[in-house]
Amino acid sequence: MRSGISQFVTPVSVTILYLVVIGFNRILAVEYANLKKIEVENRSHHFRNLIELHVEEEELEVEVQEAGHQVGELLQVEEELHLSEFQVSRHVLENQYNLFFFTNVHMSGFMLYKKFEVYSMGWIDQVNLQDLKVTVASSGGPIAVVRDDMKLTPVQTSGKPIIFIFSPSGELKSTIKWSGGKIVAINWSSSEELLCIQDDGSVSAYDIFGNYQNSFQMGQEAREMKIIDARTFPTSTGTGLVVLTTNFRFFVVNNIRDPRIRRFPDIPGVNIAPSCWAAIHGDDRQTRVIVAKEKDIYLLDYSEQHVAQKTPEISHHHLSIIAIAVSPCGKLVALLTDAGVIWIGSFDFRRKFCEHDAQCMLPAVQLVWCGSGAVVLNLGSVLLVLSPNRDNFTLILDSTSHVCPEVDGLRIITNSSHEFLQKVPLPNQEIFRIGSMSPGAILVEASREFQNRSHRAEEYIRLVKNQLEQAVIQCIQAAGNEWQPSVQKMLLRAAQLGKSFLFDKVDSELFVGMYQILRILNAVRNYKIALPLTFQQYEQLGKTGLLNRLILRRQYSIAIQICQYLQMSEADGIPRVLTEWACYKIKHGLGKLDAEQLANEISAKLGTGSKVSYSSIALKAIECKQEKLAIRLLDFEHRASEQIPLLLKLGQEPQALAKAVESGDPNLIYYVLVVMKETYSSDKFYMTIRHYPSVNALYAKLCRTIQMGSLEQIYEQEDNFNAQALLSVKDSYRAQKLENRSALLTTAVKQYRQAKAEIAASLTEDQLKLLKIQSGYESKFGCPVIDVSLNDTLKLLMRRRDIKETEEMVKKFKVPERRLWWLKVTTFAEIGDWAELEKLSRLKKSPIGYEPFVDVCLQYNNVTEAQRYLPKVEEHLSIKYYVKAKLYTEAAQIAFQRRDTEALHYVQSRCSSNRDAVDMINSLIAKLANPSESQHKR
Repeated sequence: MRSGISQFVTPVSVTILYLVVIGFNRILAVEYANLKKIEVENRSHHFRNLIELHVEEEELEVEVQEAGHQVGELLQVEEELHLSEFQVSRHVLENQYNLFFFTNVHMSGFMLYKKFEVYSMGWIDQVNLQDLKVTVASSGGPIAVVRDDMKLTPVQTSGKPIIFIFSPSGELKSTIKWSGGKIVAINWSSSEELLCIQDDGSVSAYDIFGNYQNSFQMGQEAREMKIIDARTFPTSTGTGLVVLTTNFRFFVVNNIRDPRIRRFPDIPGVNIAPSCWAAIHGDDRQTRVIVAKEKDIYLLDYSEQHVAQKTPEISHHHLSIIAIAVSPCGKLVALLTDAGVIWIGSFDFRRKFCEHDAQCMLPAVQLVWCGSGAVVLNLGSVLLVLSPNRDNFTLILDSTSHVCPEVDGLRIITNSSHEFLQKVPLPNQEIFRIGSMSPGAILVEASREFQNRSHRAEEYIRLVKNQLEQAVIQCIQAAGNEWQPSVQKMLLRAAQLGKSFLFDKVDSELFVGMYQILRILNAVRNYKIALPLTFQQYEQLGKTGLLNRLILRRQYSIAIQICQYLQMSEADGIPRVLTEWACYKIKHGLGKLDAEQLANEISAKLGTGSKVSYSSIALKAIECKQEKLAIRLLDFEHRASEQIPLLLKLGQEPQALAKAVESGDPNLIYYVLVVMKETYSSDKFYMTIRHYPSVNALYAKLCRTIQMGSLEQIYEQEDNFNAQALLSVKDSYRAQKLENRSALLTTAVKQYRQAKAEIAASLTEDQLKLLKIQSGYESKFGCPVIDVSLNDTLKLLMRRRDIKETEEMVKKFKVPERRLWWLKVTTFAEIGDWAELEKLSRLKKSPIGYEPFVDVCLQYNNVTEAQRYLPKVEEHLSIKYYVKAKLYTEAAQIAFQRRDTEALHYVQSRCSSNRDAVDMINSLIAKLANPSESQHKR
């Protein structure tokens, strides 16, 4: 930390006077406490002497009472002494901090700012920021510098600029020897990619090691008109970019990963260059540009193609606005005029918070925000810090500086150091403020006394007994905001001490979580890793974001340790880190090891049964044009769904088919078949799949479903004549012409003969014969006959009373007698020829019985005709058919004659609506139940 008179708030005289008074009060308090202690000890000693002398009883009682009052005074003085010593120890503890004070109208007391050194830069005596353009990545990111073309500096190399990339600790990471066009600006993206914007609208991205990543263009107009300025800004989807062309038009890309170029509306007024401008991405996911043209301010919105002129209330005289800064929260704006006046107000310029005359004699280098609570004006080696309530202080640095705004503070980069300026968080203010009696402050003092094995620790605990939970939370939160590990330990020890008295009132996850985060942050803050994240930045970044940054820095070892320590999920944890390591190994191992050695080395490190995505690694090998290595790596991939697409991409169709069959997934097999069908010749395709019966069957099913190919070729390859014949029969019914159908059926007969399926061949011959006969009938009768069955054809002839043709058809197709009788019975009933039906029943005994005769008569509601055949029905069916004909009386008489009570109950259940029939059946049942009575009556 730095010290010096320049780091205290102005005016200096007030601060010195305040410290003198405080110091004088401390001396008086300590001296008074010592005198009172000596006095009380003397009185106590006198009390003990009186007890030993055995004086008279009355005098002794008086002395005892007086001594009792003295003992009470002693306890009170001791308590005052403890408080006095506590205050002194607090002052000693507070001397560790370098604090800035200024009043805040929104708070009572003081608002504190502190500045501490993060790193001592490793580039000392090598870099002079005064001659360079500097850009710093947010959230503790790297630093990139390039020669400033606007300044005259000695050049020892060629005229092309060289971009140097340093770690936050000043360690040189890489250099980029620029060979492109003129660089307009260099900026970092949120994913720590260095964007180099050229005047022709080309944007190139590099990683922190200077490796080219990708590039894109900002459009044809930007290319033709040339770019004169560019700015990046954070968005909800990543990083956006706004450029300004020579014709003073703005173009924006909201996400450099998906560059979709949009143009802002033109600035009204005289066509002169803007004096300054800034881009902002709001909560509504819309990008706007604040443009200052001399004294006028415009707000450009591309979504509505709208330009709004704003008029901030600036009382000081000025000619133009030369700098604009938007707070990280996006709700406040700071303006700097050419007269050196800083104006702070709301984003819509409707409200002014303060207006301050900086009285700066030097030209401003930067105007930025320190968090969202103060504006910093960088004048090179002097920083002016101004709050919205007009309080301010000045920082004098040892050299020219570059400042980088963060969400919770400000990074200050100089030639010799990397420092951080931030507002002291409220918990830390409460604990370390001078004379603080907050619960957290007392708990910290109790912890110190406890470490010293002093009984005073218990007395301090009693002071905050009712606020102990608040004290513990204050200490935990304050520990997260501290940079020095020693202070973090002190605060966490205090929180642990207080937590031991609360049992389960404080969530243990709060303490353990803070402990884990601090261990991680302290590890990555090491100058070798150089990732100086604050607690608030870590919360915004998240553990996944931290892991991404470690992977970008190739810090795979500590990334794996953090994954293990935090027990991260597989998607974001160790498998991902190992995958990234393997991809790096492939990219940088080319030419050093052959494909087999490299694949074995990677598999030995990752393991074959691990959950690492070998397909991702193989994809990286494909990008590096190492197909042989990719194929070898895919052998270790245990997920077929990831393995097979890449094998097909590499042209390994047989291997992909084998893996698909091993997986047993029909969808994967179908996927491979579709790809092979497109890339293979027909003969090669069928020769490949014939080795896999399951694949052959699935392909046949696929062909039947979507007619992707010819099934006939598959069956020909396998000499499957039965399937060929079945396919010919199916195709015959799709044919429109009779000749084609006949030809296909003839082919099917031959194929069935080859398959030795005589029954199927005979049936097909009969179908061919029937088709020819039906064709003749169709032309003879003039009605559609083709595609009807043999039974329907016979019924057609019977309806037409063509007995001769019917008999010929029966002979040709050898129709069984029973089927012929069935056809005649149903046909005569359909046409209502009951005479022919009766004649048929008398012709000879019916081979199908007489039940069908009754059925067809009842079907056409001819009960009278049905009664002719009921007596001829089989005996065991007669009652059922009488009931079916609704002749319940006759059915009951037959059942009574057979003395079948069960049959009578059956008949009764079917005629329940006929009361006379039910009574009659009841009487019959009664007669069967009492045969003697019926006989007696008779």
